[in-house]
Amino acid sequence: MAKDAPYTVTVYVAAPGTPLKNGGTSAAGHMYLAVTHDGVTRSYGFAPREHGARSGPGAVTDKDVDEYQNPFYARKMEISKEQYEKIIAYSTEPGKHGFAQQYNGLSNSCIDFTWGALNHAGLHRQVKSQQDTSFEGALKPLDNKSEIQSIRAPYPDSKLNSEVHHEMPKRTLMQRLISENDVHEGVRGDPMLSQIREKVAELDAANGRTFDSTSERVSASLYVLAKENGLSRVDQVMLSERTPNATAAENIFIVQGERNDPGHLRASMPTAQAAQTPVEASLERGEQLANANQQTQQLAAQAEQTQSQEREAALRRMG
Repeated sequence: MAKDAPYTVTVYVAAPGTPLKNGGTSAAGHMYLAVTHDGVTRSYGFAPREHGARSGPGAVTDKDVDEYQNPFYARKMEISKEQYEKIIAYSTEPGKHGFAQQYNGLSNSCIDFTWGALNHAGLHRQVKSQQDTSFEGALKPLDNKSEIQSIRAPYPDSKLNSEVHHEMPKRTLMQRLISENDVHEGVRGDPMLSQIREKVAELDAANGRTFDSTSERVSASLYVLAKENGLSRVDQVMLSERTPNATAAENIFIVQGERNDPGHLRASMPTAQAAQTPVEASLERGEQLANANQQTQQLAAQAEQTQSQEREAALRRMG
């Protein structure tokens, strides 16, 4: 009796900026997997039905292995027939296994889907001496590399087990911000930038648009506007209404607080300017503002400390 052909699973992590077969690059990165048996490979991933959407109806994809060119990391493991079948069962009908098919980039993404399939097959991340059977993944695709590496190989001595690393792809500044995990200063670590991007995405959706490169430029421009006007957060992003002297959407507003609150803060700029200013220029300006604010705070603290020391010295002389 001939020996059955081996079964394998390969888990992929694609970085933001990864080239796509049909043109363009991956905006935020991707995580997906593929199983192979007897020369046949089945690819499974999860993505929004509407390309580029940050939330909405999702769908299982079957072309990621071909679509993503030279993904940053891949780990291949030999698995059992039962594990192979469980991955296929989960991936083809995720709803039957408790996975909601409503895509959300923060809470129900390609990462949650991939770990769901792995967990269903008994392939869990390792935490010290225990297996984490309910791990749903780290927020960013690249953050999952070490977790994937921690999975115990079902057949540790198999010659099919392997890891593949590729160089990080060329990335735009925004893609670098998404993929870099150890930067916490200036604009890169400011949660207000993410907050503004969320509000711009909501505005896009309300106007029948998807978040795109123009939205990125608008978000970065509004971040600078907020910093220049002393806002500490952005609760709303709005377009101006039509008036006798101006067309609709001529200006774009950011608001801190409720609009009906007399104490709310707001600032505005021409919408065209916000949409045309390069992201790199806005973020560079944001860095400058953040650094200037930090220097101002340091100088104020030093001045306060000097005054305190002078007061103490004066009191000692009087005593």
